[in-house]
Amino acid sequence: MRNRWRFSLAITAVVALAAPALPAAAAATAPAATFEDAFDELADHWVAAAGTWEAAAGAVTVVQPGAERGSILALAGRGLGEEATATVRFSSSGGGANAWAGFTVRRAGTADDYTQSGYTVFVRNSGELALIRAAGDGQVTVLATAQTDARPATEPVTLTARLDGDDLFVGLGDGSAAPLLTATDDAFDGSGFALAAHRDVSMSVDAVALAGVVERVEPLPTDCVAWSGTPDAEAGRGDVLVSGARIDAVSSRIAAGIEPQASAYPSLLDDAEAGLERRPAPPTTFFVPFFYNDPTAHRAARDGLQNDANTAYQLALAYRLSGDERYGGHAADFIDAWTSTVTCVRTREDSALAFSYHFPAFIHAAELLRGTDAWSTEAEAAFAGFLRETALPVAGSILHRTNNWGSWALETTTAAVSYLDDETGIARAHARAVELIEHQIDADGHLPEEVDRNNGVGDYGIWYTHFSLLPLFLVAETLSEHGYDLHGYVNANGRGLADAADAATGWVADPTTFGYFAGDVADLANVRTIDYLREAGVVAHSMSYFELAQNHAPTPERAALLAEEGPMTTIHSAPYLSLTHGGLADVTGAPEEPEPSPGEPGQPAEPELPGMPGGTDGAGGTGGASGTGGTGSGGASSGSGSLAAGADVLAGTGGSVPAGALGAAVALTLGGLLLVAVRLRRRAAVER
Repeated sequence: MRNRWRFSLAITAVVALAAPALPAAAAATAPAATFEDAFDELADHWVAAAGTWEAAAGAVTVVQPGAERGSILALAGRGLGEEATATVRFSSSGGGANAWAGFTVRRAGTADDYTQSGYTVFVRNSGELALIRAAGDGQVTVLATAQTDARPATEPVTLTARLDGDDLFVGLGDGSAAPLLTATDDAFDGSGFALAAHRDVSMSVDAVALAGVVERVEPLPTDCVAWSGTPDAEAGRGDVLVSGARIDAVSSRIAAGIEPQASAYPSLLDDAEAGLERRPAPPTTFFVPFFYNDPTAHRAARDGLQNDANTAYQLALAYRLSGDERYGGHAADFIDAWTSTVTCVRTREDSALAFSYHFPAFIHAAELLRGTDAWSTEAEAAFAGFLRETALPVAGSILHRTNNWGSWALETTTAAVSYLDDETGIARAHARAVELIEHQIDADGHLPEEVDRNNGVGDYGIWYTHFSLLPLFLVAETLSEHGYDLHGYVNANGRGLADAADAATGWVADPTTFGYFAGDVADLANVRTIDYLREAGVVAHSMSYFELAQNHAPTPERAALLAEEGPMTTIHSAPYLSLTHGGLADVTGAPEEPEPSPGEPGQPAEPELPGMPGGTDGAGGTGGASGTGGTGSGGASSGSGSLAAGADVLAGTGGSVPAGALGAAVALTLGGLLLVAVRLRRRAAVER
């Protein structure tokens, strides 16, 4: 039978179909410790290193198979000594004749798969019993095989491995019968033990019994970026995304009732109150499996960072805007929990990517808290040390990527070096940003590496365009705080961030114009908001960066979308962009005083027109989602803003529009046309 792996048959392997029973350990060297688990629950000493495992009805089962190397459930804190025995009873479902299930001994890292370390014994669905050795680079060496009558897909199988120094003995049953396989090999001497199954198999284990158990200190995975806890109090501190000047500008707009801040601020406070009820849940080791191989496990691992970082940011932002000390102290608790608990951030699979698109929210929170009474100097220095020692290398592991992975790595890098006021690092971040804009944006303003996503189908093309542009716009915003104009940069194709945002704006406004997908536009994913969250009743926008684009390159079409959506937020890196940046390209000056308008003291109120510029605040434009910045600059109501809603209102009023609203609408149109003309002149100059 041809084995499906590339392998070399070890000279030391012996297939022993009629060998003596598994040798018993001498009484003088009998193991002093045993371990058994009947899986009434999945206890903390088990670590799901790959795949999703659940315990129920006296068995632990793979409910979602793992990635390329299958499913792994590792035993932590305990291992097998020089002389030890492991017995596992299991069954399996799924996969073809070659699919298998079993366990690995002599492992090194907790998260290692069967190609990285240790010896794996297993039974295929075909009945073949095998003993293999990890060979690295996705390869294994087969030490021994034997054909048996065992059929794990039909009935449970009991598999036993006996370890005696470099000797391994493998058999079916509890070990009292003759071993079917023996081998001598000294490649691995770790103590690790793990259940293991082929990627196509759902393994179900109802009993594990180990003898010769020793205490085990789990080594760091090879892809681990460690955190030693060493603070960095010497580095400088610089602005990142929400400077003190921006806080002052946002506060002024809230006090003046200017949109989108006026509507976004109460929503922030609601979220912050909910955040006070949450408690941080940092892991010791941060690892996120590939999304497309295991969406459930991916989200479970990723959401801890997402929830904690976003909660820290919302609380810190609420603290700075409200002065409520409850928010500030609890925000600091979340940051401190991660710097005091996490010892390793891994970079394999989706770990570095997930870290890069969620961790910056912690940096934004830290920017808001540093120097306040809510956060100690010592704790802040520890966070700065974490940025230098761990966050930057993690992002650096994928900074070479040229698609959205590289964009998010650059966002974390830029935020971190800006926080540390690292001038050399900031200059390098700008240089890398220029390289990404040169590579990512084509002559049409499209992102070729993103628009046809999902194996060329393109149904995720708009989403991945958003997913790469959001971090690039955040990078541009942060770099502008340090004297670099990335918003105005155009590449060799004559295109820049504004052009890419314009293309995405057109697709959002009319998805039928997205030419990279031939199917029903209803099947386009995450066009405005993230679908799976919307289905759960949570609104998280995929296009929140439109606020930044509108500040630097305003268009009537984007202004209309912002008005229609109202204040936006997102789950990635920088929630509350409408609150912090809507209509606020320049925070150096105070907002203009709005003209007296209907609804203010001493002024008669006019009927509210949902979706019309100005809302109940008339010509002052204080109902705007963002407009083009400042008061009276064409902001629109945070209501529905849809054309249908506008038509219904006109029908209900006999087709008349109040003068204040009509004037604001005309101003928006004329202002937008003028801005378009300016941009066309700039583009023509570039093309010449």
